Amino acid sequence: MNSGHRNRPERRSFRLRHYDYRAPAVCFVTLCTANRRCLFGNIRNGQMQPRELGRLVQTTWGEMPRHAMHVLLHGWVLMPNHLHGVLQIVEPAAQPTREAFGLPVAGSLPTLVRSFKAAVTRTARTQGLLGSEPLWQPRYYEHLVRSEEDYRRIAEYVADNPRRWAEDRFHVAVG
Repeated sequence: MNSGHRNRPERRSFRLRHYDYRAPAVCFVTLCTANRRCLFGNIRNGQMQPRELGRLVQTTWGEMPRHAMHVLLHGWVLMPNHLHGVLQIVEPAAQPTREAFGLPVAGSLPTLVRSFKAAVTRTARTQGLLGSEPLWQPRYYEHLVRSEEDYRRIAEYVADNPRRWAEDRFHVAVG
């Protein structure tokens, strides 16, 4: 064991302990930039105005079903420092295995998110849109959608997010 790992505090996982994250489900995720920096664009008159990095995030998210054919995208919105997305895993990956640290499971929600973040970061650096600093927070928020009412509430929240930016918990005033 690397001695550098011994002194690190153990991170608490927010994932459901016995849930198979490859299973068919509708999931709501929120991915934030590191330190909640507003790198993706600005909100003007209730509309997101993406910068080049923001357009890259939008394109990469929108192309996810081309790379993960077992995924459908529902509503999503890019904000100045985060992305809210609803995605659906429509069929399970071939082998039932639980995700573990250092052991990604192909097709699982954590692997999809990790691959998306890595693809955006890699392309942003290649295109000179990002230096060596981290783009994303290490973790992300996830919520398994459990009912039609839950889905409607989330879809409304996602759609209204740009209009309500000043009240958003991720809002950072830019001077």
